[in-house]
Amino acid sequence: MRLFLFCIMTLILLPVYTQAHAQESSEEARKLELAEQMHEFRPVREQVESAINRFAQTQAPEQREAFKTAMRNVINVNALEKISVEAYADTFTLAELEAMVEYYAKPEARSASDKYADYSAIVYPEIVKMMDRALMRMKTGQ
Repeated sequence: MRLFLFCIMTLILLPVYTQAHAQESSEEARKLELAEQMHEFRPVREQVESAINRFAQTQAPEQREAFKTAMRNVINVNALEKISVEAYADTFTLAELEAMVEYYAKPEARSASDKYADYSAIVYPEIVKMMDRALMRMKTGQ
């Protein structure tokens, strides 16, 4: 009797499980597709190059080019690209990825995003200054 019930339940639930699994696989495939699109809009290669150039500015002028070359030789951009695509797919929902791709498909959105480092360079030092003043007031009681 138990075997009969098990067989009946399996026949009932198997199509539901199979359909849910297929839907999940389809959603994951779509997320990876959108992640690839996001990666085209926000390529890791450009982010790495920008970071290398920023950090090179912290080096002595005569060492900057050697620093850049050393960093480019060590950083595996292809591996980072793969990690980036997977991170997009793992981190964001399908709806979020769709919205992000729609947003970044606009040239103005990409331009605004590219300018975020400039914005940060202006605003973040001011935040740090204000926090330093606040900490000093806390320490001195004024």
